[in-house]
Amino acid sequence: MRAPFLIIFVAAQEISPILFFMAKPDLKPIFTVVALTILFILNPTYAFSKDITKQVINETPLDEQITFFCLMYCIGNERKGTLKSVTVNPTANNNRYTVRGKAALLNRQVMRSPLKFTVYDQTVIVNAIGTLNSENCELRVDDVIVENDFQNIVTNLLKSQSDVIGKVVVVPNCKKFLN
Repeated sequence: MRAPFLIIFVAAQEISPILFFMAKPDLKPIFTVVALTILFILNPTYAFSKDITKQVINETPLDEQITFFCLMYCIGNERKGTLKSVTVNPTANNNRYTVRGKAALLNRQVMRSPLKFTVYDQTVIVNAIGTLNSENCELRVDDVIVENDFQNIVTNLLKSQSDVIGKVVVVPNCKKFLN
């Protein structure tokens, strides 16, 4: 089942840029949607994406850890760390899943007297991508992307804490997030 899919996928990668650039500009979005639809029909596992954000917030300490991290390192009288999203996607290997997480770290200072105004308001977004092995529940951090990081403060902090990329953590009873 995988071999025909891979042949079609490789052929589509070779042909699609040519067809994409030959298409009229107003047809390019349609071409993209059709190509993705064909990919998902040929292999439905790539169409699956499960949002487990609420479950992670309710059943793990991750949300509290992000809040605590922001209390320690964010600045301002209205600083706040929030888990925004966690999704899980199966990969071509049946026992491995791609896990994507997003956290927002709000740095905000508001003056209330004599007039109320915001001194600064900046949100750092941390996107993490990892691979979950469902057999042993090990989650490996593959990449961390920090957006809107004023003067690279969060990026440098993550580097100084430890080498985050490549870190492996065990997620207790991870299969409950996959069903």
